[in-house]
Amino acid sequence: MTGPAAGMDGAAGVLASHPLISAVPFFVPTFIVVAVIAVVIWRDRHRTDEREDEREDDPRP
Repeated sequence: MTGPAAGMDGAAGVLASHPLISAVPFFVPTFIVVAVIAVVIWRDRHRTDEREDEREDDPRP
């Protein structure tokens, strides 16, 4: 065979019609990593505030 496979036209091999659709699988893991980092930072900052409040109430010098 020298041409396309028998029974397939030119559009049958295309899985995504827009470049953004084909790029989504590469961006989704990035967004997940950024979300996890944001949650860790958010939790760490709130945990730090609670510990500082406990230190202010502590009578030790």
